[in-house]
Amino acid sequence: MRMKYLSALLLIVIQLFSCAHAREIVLAFDDTLGHSTSLDGTARTKMLINSMARADVKQALFLIKTKKLTANTLDRMMYYDETGQLIVNAGHNYSLLHRAKSYGYPIDIMKSNAALEPYVNYHQHITYPYLDGGGDSELLEQLKRYLAEHNYLPIYVTTQVHDEYMNKLYQIRIESGRTVDIRALEKAYVSMIMDKVLAYEARAFLTLGRSPRQVLLLNENDLAAYCIIGVIDALNDKGFKVIAPEKVFTDPVLNPYFVSNFTANTLNNFITGLPEAKREWPYVASKQDKEKIHSYLRVQGLENLIPQ
Repeated sequence: MRMKYLSALLLIVIQLFSCAHAREIVLAFDDTLGHSTSLDGTARTKMLINSMARADVKQALFLIKTKKLTANTLDRMMYYDETGQLIVNAGHNYSLLHRAKSYGYPIDIMKSNAALEPYVNYHQHITYPYLDGGGDSELLEQLKRYLAEHNYLPIYVTTQVHDEYMNKLYQIRIESGRTVDIRALEKAYVSMIMDKVLAYEARAFLTLGRSPRQVLLLNENDLAAYCIIGVIDALNDKGFKVIAPEKVFTDPVLNPYFVSNFTANTLNNFITGLPEAKREWPYVASKQDKEKIHSYLRVQGLENLIPQ
């Protein structure tokens, strides 16, 4: 009964906000510089960025894991930079999350920083999984201190979906030589994202009494390249304004992590002071997450993408 009441309350808040004032949201992309799939890697990057530009979104965050920066991906890295995307240091090797010695983290960050320094649109913005993953408190404090002392500029993420799982199902279908109704798949993809964005806003409003800026993290994959215009249109239809991240993550007034000096593990924790559940890393779709994505596919008549 309690869950039904809370769900109904969230729905009312979502409906109220869908026709209220314009809200702001930043787009961010992880899993960058990935290998070619049904789309060539370079074609995918250019399609994604050009599609955003056509929808009047000139800049997004691109989280770069520099281990993937090779001779084969250099053209994509240059395209991020040439088109004015904000480049974010995501470390060199995520396996360092499990390293027992604290010196491993600065070495990893310095290595990725050196690789990114030549790019005009890299300004030492950083995202580092260990900051969100909890982990050893002593190592966490050492990492925060190192980042602050070396003038790294933190970014944060508020909203994340398991688009990588939906994309995986799409790739399996394509690789088997069978067709997919891409327009129906776009509707499922957009619905998945919008439900998460609106649910976050509703919870934030119930807690804070206002609508905080969101940072939506997607993966740079084929579905993003095909469907990003649909996502931006849906956001606009619900009163969201997609804004450039550069000012948000450079201005200390707009970025609360500057004020907290890296002492908040998450944005919500900093704003509300309330503890949050430890964020799992890596961010892998659970059985429940997968079932939810299957439901979006069923609504659009895409049962043939669902594993049997």
